[in-house]
Amino acid sequence: MRRRLVRGSVVHRLACGVGFLLLLSAAPASAGPSAEDRLAGTSSCTDEWTLSRIRHRFAHGARKVEKRELAIVEVSKIHEVATSVDRPSPIARRWCAASVALSDGTRSTLTWVVDGGAGFAGPGLARIPDDVEFCVAGHDPWRVHDGACRTTRRWW
Repeated sequence: MRRRLVRGSVVHRLACGVGFLLLLSAAPASAGPSAEDRLAGTSSCTDEWTLSRIRHRFAHGARKVEKRELAIVEVSKIHEVATSVDRPSPIARRWCAASVALSDGTRSTLTWVVDGGAGFAGPGLARIPDDVEFCVAGHDPWRVHDGACRTTRRWW
């Protein structure tokens, strides 16, 4: 008698578990934001927050790495090179390029990629701002961006 009760309760638990899983799978999935919405939420190439962050980080890098006072004084001919969402990463990205004038009188090419909502911890968590990776041609002595700024250009 006892054996029958144990076996019956196991079958009952298993049937309840399967029923619960079927109920969950039948519920409509809540779709997240579309690829277009995620891209629209990513900072544009001309966004002042992005450009000021690039200026600040470039001046800091020039002071610490190149050991000289150098700054971006003008950014011109800003254009979007490419965008990508869900190919293959779910993170929305914008590749941008511009011409820059530096404080020593030279001109160079600035390329950058904006990763939408990927700053600090992960994609879109807790309204985390976009991440910006940039490279000024000729000012990457440690080849962090492949020397020719390849990692911040859309080359494929």
